[in-house]
Amino acid sequence: MAKAITNIEKYIMDKEEEKQQSIHQILDVISDNREPITTFLDILNEIHELGILDIIQGALKNRQEISVIALSQFDQPSIHHLMKTGMNAIQFLGKLEPDKLQDLLQGVERGIERLTETQNNQTHSLWEIGKAMRDPNVTFALSSMIRFMNGMGEAMKETEKRIH
Repeated sequence: MAKAITNIEKYIMDKEEEKQQSIHQILDVISDNREPITTFLDILNEIHELGILDIIQGALKNRQEISVIALSQFDQPSIHHLMKTGMNAIQFLGKLEPDKLQDLLQGVERGIERLTETQNNQTHSLWEIGKAMRDPNVTFALSSMIRFMNGMGEAMKETEKRIH
């Protein structure tokens, strides 16, 4: 038969035994993760040698003064404009389809590569420019730019109508 519940003794560790158990648990975790901990300590030592820890400690000790300075800088009209512009840019980028943006950026990158290929600010004659206009890539780029300007003009007119 089972013992009565009142007769069961429950062992309760004292503070020293709890402390020893905690130390053993920590040592087990350190032992299991020796390599990443060693790497972390090496990185921490490098950061210390660069003086970055001293900078962080100084910033923490002077956090109140630093936050007063930061808040006074944020209260500048130019910062308000910068933040509004940044938010508008984020909204704009959020509306773009990633694949289309990637295609556009690749085109800009290729265009910049070709631009840097031009040597000594060499100019082209009207004849060379006319010949280039027959290049399908140039025609496509110009057509794309015209569609872009058309769409931009439409949006600007709509904005103008709303203002007036």
